[in-house]
Amino acid sequence: MKHFIYNSHIICTILILITCWNGSLVETSEKKRPDVNFYGTITVHSSTQKTIEDILIGGKYEEIPVYENNESKPSTVIDPKKNKIFLDLHNISSIELKYPDSPTEHELKISNQQYIEIIVTFITGSKQTYMVETSREISCLEIDKGSDNLQNPINKERKLSFIHAKKLIINGYKSGEPTKKSKKYEKEDKVDAANNTEKTLDQIEKNVNNLSKDSSNYETIKNSLLSLLRTLRNQIHKLLSMIKD
Repeated sequence: MKHFIYNSHIICTILILITCWNGSLVETSEKKRPDVNFYGTITVHSSTQKTIEDILIGGKYEEIPVYENNESKPSTVIDPKKNKIFLDLHNISSIELKYPDSPTEHELKISNQQYIEIIVTFITGSKQTYMVETSREISCLEIDKGSDNLQNPINKERKLSFIHAKKLIINGYKSGEPTKKSKKYEKEDKVDAANNTEKTLDQIEKNVNNLSKDSSNYETIKNSLLSLLRTLRNQIHKLLSMIKD
């Protein structure tokens, strides 16, 4: 009997581990949407432009890793992982292939990994060239209203590798939560959000007041301020959601 109970415990433990392993076998009745819905358009190699929502890059809309290459001609001996920076869709206007008409001819093979160059246009108007894995996935929800401009469009989940996307345009963002599932906020939540917003503002003011004239610290200070501003924006977004409720 003890032997049976012991074996039962082992079987149960194995089943739990299998089910929880990376969530790969766990199915939900409703796919969870991103908490921030970035929307815009995407143009593929057929030159077809699609209206899309729920845009994610590698499953993220912030802290998206890309790789810098300051050389005029990308080298196959560099290590991209040592030149990693992180992007945020809040700050991006568009992402396009550097060589949209012949992407496969311009792939870079570095340490058995294929990369492709992209041009990122920021909301400030500045542009920067980066490298990203060719297979990095863009996921989104395609909104198909059809030729009759249907009031209830057909939504199609779509995933494609970077090399297949000529241009991605970010038109804006909004709450990703369905309106019928409005979240209820307690008074304590609103107080916490207000206090956190005030603390972030104080930190930004402190950083600006302590701004060094030493140009060597410029990038560090800039990145710190941008990070704080992202935090502030998220707090304000949360406060606005609470006010609407």
